[in-house]
Amino acid sequence: MAQKEGYPEADGYLFLPQYDKAKLESRATDSFNFRSDDVIVVGFLKSGNTWLLEVLKAMYNDWGLQKFGGAEAAMLLDERTVFNSHFCRKHEELVEAIKCEDLPSPRLMRSHLPATLFPCHVLKEKGVKVIYISRNPKDIVVSTYYFYKSFLHGACSTGDWEETVQSFLEDRQPLTPWVRHVGDWFQKGIEDNVLHVTYEEMKRDLPGTVRKIADFLQRPLTIEDIDRVVRTTTVDAMQSRLLKMLIVDEEMVPKAAKGENPFVRKGVVGDWKNHFTVAQSELFDSKIGSKVRSINPNIPYQ
Repeated sequence: MAQKEGYPEADGYLFLPQYDKAKLESRATDSFNFRSDDVIVVGFLKSGNTWLLEVLKAMYNDWGLQKFGGAEAAMLLDERTVFNSHFCRKHEELVEAIKCEDLPSPRLMRSHLPATLFPCHVLKEKGVKVIYISRNPKDIVVSTYYFYKSFLHGACSTGDWEETVQSFLEDRQPLTPWVRHVGDWFQKGIEDNVLHVTYEEMKRDLPGTVRKIADFLQRPLTIEDIDRVVRTTTVDAMQSRLLKMLIVDEEMVPKAAKGENPFVRKGVVGDWKNHFTVAQSELFDSKIGSKVRSINPNIPYQ
């Protein structure tokens, strides 16, 4: 991000301008009417959230999704509980047109909230399930760099690679500090109704990840089902479904008409090696890598 002015802070985290500081601090999400079969994908920005949601949508065809103007998407829990404004006109129309209570069960939702501001008590009390996705932060920074350059015609970016790296390390990007976000969620496990998947394992063994998710949700799939999920959730397949995947105004994603999707770019692991200098990588290792390894060895880092 170019600067953090106008970005609210709560519980030590930096949030996008759409988030309401007072609502975050008063834990407004706690009052949301959760159902026992709600499934929520949670993750830091640019961690593979969109891909994981598409995989879940392909796994089962009975999700309660927001459907609007020919598009369908998982409801953003944050927007319904702790926002003070909407991302765009289409989102505002969507929220006004489709109430949470009107969505059929099981509802598929998404959130970027850190564990300390998420109503984790509903996981055991109501049986709500969370799938948390994490990704190597160096690849997150690369994805963030390109995303903000294209999103809103680059209005959220200085276009400077060094600044992108430094702002991430200095916790001046939305949802930072990253280490704390993943670290707090990794304190939750299966016994808390939280399943952890990583972007890297999805790339390495998507069929295995799909089976793991199906076991967690207790909704078995056939071999044919898994093959279909893998076939229909490749990067190329998702790129071609851009307008159906995302409910946004055209001016927010100006290149969408050309088939270029800032939400789903290369979809590769290790692209950071093509962008980080040796000095930048070493600085990352000293400031983030050492902390990650001490928190949980399963958090992806390279």
